[in-house]
Amino acid sequence: MKVLYDHQSFTGMTYGGVSRYFFDLMRSFANRQDIEFELSLRLSNNEYLDQASFSRHIRYRSLSQVRNVNRVASVLNRIHSLRRIRAGAFDVFHPTYYHRYFLNALGSKPFVLTFHDAASERFGDIYPELGEGLYEIKKKLIERADVIISVSEFSKQEILHYFPVDPAKVSVVHLGTAFGTEQVNGTSLQASEPFPYVLYVGKRGFYKNFNGFFRAIQPVLHRHPDLHVICAGGGTFNSDEQAMFHNARLDKRVHYRPVTDAGLMSLYRHARAFVFPSLNEGFGIPVLEAFSGNCPVILSNRSSLPEVGADAAVYFDPEDDTAIADAVERVITDEALREDLIRKGTERLKNFSCDKTAQQTLDIYRTLC
Repeated sequence: MKVLYDHQSFTGMTYGGVSRYFFDLMRSFANRQDIEFELSLRLSNNEYLDQASFSRHIRYRSLSQVRNVNRVASVLNRIHSLRRIRAGAFDVFHPTYYHRYFLNALGSKPFVLTFHDAASERFGDIYPELGEGLYEIKKKLIERADVIISVSEFSKQEILHYFPVDPAKVSVVHLGTAFGTEQVNGTSLQASEPFPYVLYVGKRGFYKNFNGFFRAIQPVLHRHPDLHVICAGGGTFNSDEQAMFHNARLDKRVHYRPVTDAGLMSLYRHARAFVFPSLNEGFGIPVLEAFSGNCPVILSNRSSLPEVGADAAVYFDPEDDTAIADAVERVITDEALREDLIRKGTERLKNFSCDKTAQQTLDIYRTLC
């Protein structure tokens, strides 16, 4: 059996949860003899693919900052993907995002759609930037897909809530992570920060609720003058964020760090706690990353996060400032609780792996052949 993956999540995206999901899936399949796959990709600067033997794409880092270069790369990648789809040398097609460019070329070939979250449906009226018009595209793809993979039970219920679809068509396959399992330079994992800190990872805008989190923990930071906040990834601070830190008299204690996998692992391992205040997550890969890094986890009690974290986290209402502050203070000051969370996180992580995700996905592919 042969599976064809397309270019979408690897075009113009250096990092990102969706591209990481598909990379981990293909990396697991690359070590197996019972499945073949092809990634139809010509141009990419995706960091996960940098050392991948299964992709022979061309990198264009020196040109990536030139205006419209990524747009041109996307067009060329789409043309290449359409050629591979029309050639028909595959049994199952698995697009890596929600564009419907391939529908007319696919014919009767089966295809699997992975549904990550319903953020654009749930928050589209508040934040149109999340994907204006994406609902109709998703609806069309869901109608045509032979199987829909949902990354959590929560996301499955979101699909059933927002889209007209037979529940039997939706299969839940939890994500895994290989984060922390590869050999990394031991020196890079030594503490690089001279102060204690709580860690925030990823994008900060929209429903991610970073501003609400920062507002809530200001009293904690003022009570603990040695405590800092590190934001890993998600882009440098914008002018509004900088003003927010300054007005709180905390601009010297909130820091941005760009990340590699090794650098992020070091940040998890030495943090007092990882805090995830999001209002909506389809799954929440950073939770598994924190478990991998032996980092105590503090989570919003919304969406998929309790499904992933189970009893290995302390939870709070993400719209209750007092609840956020109490949860953070409790974890950073209680060493016995921190050790218990680390132990439970290690146990919880055993329920998730990239190979398990790959096997369950392969089982779905086989039902279509």
